Amino acid sequence: MADSASPGDPGEAKKEDPLSAVKSALDAQMRQQPYRRFGQEYEAGEFADCRFAELVTWGRDQTFTGLTHQTPKGQHTPHGWGILEHHEGFVQANAMWRDGVPDGLGMWAMAGQGQCGYGTWVDGKRDGYFALVKEGGVYIEEYAQGELKRRIKWRKDKLHVTCTRCNMLFVPSANTSEEKFCRFHLSKPDYDGRYPCCGALREVNPRGCSTSMHVGPDESTEPQ
Repeated sequence: MADSASPGDPGEAKKEDPLSAVKSALDAQMRQQPYRRFGQEYEAGEFADCRFAELVTWGRDQTFTGLTHQTPKGQHTPHGWGILEHHEGFVQANAMWRDGVPDGLGMWAMAGQGQCGYGTWVDGKRDGYFALVKEGGVYIEEYAQGELKRRIKWRKDKLHVTCTRCNMLFVPSANTSEEKFCRFHLSKPDYDGRYPCCGALREVNPRGCSTSMHVGPDESTEPQ
């Protein structure tokens, strides 16, 4: 009778990772844009009264660009795909917003902080598994109705690079001309802190008045 394999033997079966499917889905999410603005899901009846709006106010010091409709919450209530931008550099892009709150796959990022994340929001709250990218590493976070339950180290981050123009993390394969998430000013502020390109004060609009594709460390900063 043959001896059974002992722990550590080459023939021992590799322990299955219980989060392998989660990691595979999050990895795929990182490599593509957060939404497709002409997707069939937005042809459903609930979006019949939606219209595209650009940089409309939604929250304090925040603007929204995407599909919106009129509700008691406001004339331009996010409903469909879109991106929320805070003037200090925080952005959140989701494939689905419903009556003003994120309700589907999406991502967030903070310019200049070297952090971003990917996952799913349910009725405005993070729910399920998220990928957090920070300090050169990737972590798996588990949420339940917005409450963080645990965070575990996943891997070293080899996907993201930092945009040399807006200082935001991005994945090159998701950096396409379909959606441009790099926001910047075309000129530097003058002596009184005002941008000649748009007339905005630096303290009011530090992020930018123009958008383009992100710029990698070996690319030109000419707008695309």
